[in-house]
Amino acid sequence: MQDYDLDGRDLRLLHALQIRPRAPWSALAPIVGADAVTLARRWTALQDQGLAWLASYRGPGAKYVGAIVEVECTPARIAEATEDLARDDEVLSIDQTIGGRDLVVTLLCRTDAELAAFVLDRLSNVAGVTGTRTHRGIRLLADAQLWRLRSLQDDEARQLEFSLPLPVAAPRGISADVEEQLAGLLRSNGRASVAEISEALQISTSRARNALNTLLAEKRMVLRLEMARPYSPWPVAVWYFLRVPATMVESVAGKLVGLQEVRLVATTGGLYSILMLVWLRRVEDMTVLERQLGERLPFAEILDRCIVLRTPKHMGNRLTTDGRRIARAIHSE
Repeated sequence: MQDYDLDGRDLRLLHALQIRPRAPWSALAPIVGADAVTLARRWTALQDQGLAWLASYRGPGAKYVGAIVEVECTPARIAEATEDLARDDEVLSIDQTIGGRDLVVTLLCRTDAELAAFVLDRLSNVAGVTGTRTHRGIRLLADAQLWRLRSLQDDEARQLEFSLPLPVAAPRGISADVEEQLAGLLRSNGRASVAEISEALQISTSRARNALNTLLAEKRMVLRLEMARPYSPWPVAVWYFLRVPATMVESVAGKLVGLQEVRLVATTGGLYSILMLVWLRRVEDMTVLERQLGERLPFAEILDRCIVLRTPKHMGNRLTTDGRRIARAIHSE
């Protein structure tokens, strides 16, 4: 049961970290409305309670193949199948749902061959799985990097963006070895300081700074603020499966990106043209959202939808039954 409510200052802090995940506390202080020491202490408390954290994953600047798999299970073995799948590095997220599938599994593989091996060899041998439908990603138009809590005023968000420019890649780039080590460090501590990176990787501080800036600027690694959804103002998650005429897929998908509720929009090669994940304040808001879609995008046919009951794994991190992050991150290269 939920026993904690994020207060207004918490939500302002988290919105600020959505915009600039690694911003110094001193830079966030005047925007959020608390001193740097208080912000650092509050962030530590939120992390320790599993209510907020920084997730990291391969971005568009790195080579990867994404897919979303609908999984049907024997009812008595859903938990067993979930636990088995959650151990795999290729499995980025798992949602347990009600509707036309028991699990929605998000995969992030290095190559199509790796994806084929997982779907054809690994997934088919998971105990309790009775059926699957795999949707190979074609284009990711939006993920939760763009989604905002809307706790800051628009001018405050713009001020933060203007005062803290995005990192710029170093001219010489970074070696594969340093990149791999740095990516591993950021998975465990997304706000690791340059000094901590330098010490952990046994490189100079200037090299550590250049490596960090390059990795993030080239989007080979993405850092993203995450929070325990059941404790947020948007506790309801819903997957939508849409079919759109081939000539209108890009246009419709682009318009979906602009909806405030949207966390993910992807075009796929499969039964559905577009997959979309939204967060809502109430289950009843599904009706409002679907009416808006019908009015604004009449060519987008909702073939199915499913409500998320639990998310045992999210962006490489294991979660408790009430959506809190378990301290040990299990996703690795």
